[in-house]
Amino acid sequence: MADRVVVCAGTKRGLFFLESDKGRSTWKLSGPHLKSWQVYHAVIDTRSTPRLHAAAVSNTFAATTASGELSGLKFEAAKKPPIPPKLLPKQAQFIKKWNLPSEPRIWHMEPGRPGEKGVVYAGTAPAALFRSEDDGKTWAEVKGLSKHPSRKNWTPGAGGLCLHSIQLDPKNANRMYVGISSAGIFRTDDGGKSWKPANKGITGFEGGKILKSGEIGTCVHKLLLHPSGRLYQQNHIGVYRSDNQADSWERIDQGLPYDFGFGLALDPSNADTCYVTPLEPEGGMYRATAGKFRVYQLKGNGAPAWDELSNGLPSEGAYLSVLREGMAQDTLSPCGVYVATGTGQVFHSPDAGATWKTIATHLPPILSVSAAVV
Repeated sequence: MADRVVVCAGTKRGLFFLESDKGRSTWKLSGPHLKSWQVYHAVIDTRSTPRLHAAAVSNTFAATTASGELSGLKFEAAKKPPIPPKLLPKQAQFIKKWNLPSEPRIWHMEPGRPGEKGVVYAGTAPAALFRSEDDGKTWAEVKGLSKHPSRKNWTPGAGGLCLHSIQLDPKNANRMYVGISSAGIFRTDDGGKSWKPANKGITGFEGGKILKSGEIGTCVHKLLLHPSGRLYQQNHIGVYRSDNQADSWERIDQGLPYDFGFGLALDPSNADTCYVTPLEPEGGMYRATAGKFRVYQLKGNGAPAWDELSNGLPSEGAYLSVLREGMAQDTLSPCGVYVATGTGQVFHSPDAGATWKTIATHLPPILSVSAAVV
């Protein structure tokens, strides 16, 4: 029986765990594991014996995935890791011109559905989707996405040309979604054989035009699928939701201080609620809070209504950043919400955002946070 909560904090200097019981009032910190590796993302797979899957990046060694049973704390690199495809000439020129990251990276790990034993997905840069059927030991590229005819027009974002969001439809085994910066959302309805852009209604980069069906050119920062089937995304320009499998999107950021941000979390028991951490873009690259740190909670299914959550969060002297994997939620009721920063803090709410406390303060810069009940 699951009786504890484990939070994974992936940092620029390794992986740390924060552990608590279901009360989530006191936390124990351990680590670093995967010492000296940059852990872009780590997730605990709870479909059977809890296993960790991590995206590990090194400035000395090639990017790889690492997996292993959580109880043993021994995480082995993949025997056949994901090897992303090369950038196309136009993309390579863009990256060189703007001095963007070009090295192969693994950005996101996503366990398969409950009935898909051993299946794990990984998203990479240059953008590609990989699938493992042996718990991360070996990986194969999902060629249907890599060969999409629009690929030649995928433009890198500030983090490179990366596939960073992978969401599996729990009710349709053939449907899944991915988010690519800065091409947008893609959906498959046939298990990855074919894909179509799903960005209708989103504000694109070219003159702020609203994209139509089948178009690309929007920089999704984070995509999440609620168990109910509702989709949410934090975009470079705005926050959106969709109730029709991403056939179209509704913009819902009215009332937020900024339309820019990276982090996104959901309440598993309430499809009408999401959490974001707006950041001040200011010239495009400031991307931090301006003295006070706040989480905003969307409530209700009608016109967007956002609550500013502040109880326990810093109100002055807080110039903090939150990256695209920097927010998470657990599956308890009320849900726990977790926010991690680029300066090593982890903030936690055990009561769906009503109150907050700091549960880690001096970690290396945090790249990702996730939570699991094990």
